[in-house]
Amino acid sequence: MTNAKDALATLLARAEGADPAHRIDLRDPIAAHGAAAIEAVTPWLKVPALAAFAIRVIARAGLDGEREAAQAALRQARRRMDERLRADADWALGMLRVARATPEPAPAAARRTLPRHVEAPRYAAGSRPLRSRPRSGLSAS
Repeated sequence: MTNAKDALATLLARAEGADPAHRIDLRDPIAAHGAAAIEAVTPWLKVPALAAFAIRVIARAGLDGEREAAQAALRQARRRMDERLRADADWALGMLRVARATPEPAPAAARRTLPRHVEAPRYAAGSRPLRSRPRSGLSAS
């Protein structure tokens, strides 16, 4: 467990010191630490230079299985954010809601299969439907 904590601490230190263009490359490796990553970057939501990155890390961790923790962290911090960051938090919360609303695919055995081709209707001898006349008024010769 210490190795995971050390790895996360190293990633966080690199992200904190990186410029924004390179910081985003660390989003997924940090988010892969799940709830620990959410807990670690939540204080960054109060730091204007790191808040947008923290929102994205939290959203990614939420999409990767820590949805409830991510939603709770974003909702709690959202009230204290400035308008631009609040819009980012709203976007992230929306992504987490959409991901939750997406239904899981049904197991293969439960799926309804459709027939590959449809056969023409079968009629009893002598009971074929009458053919209608051409609509153009011209007789077929």
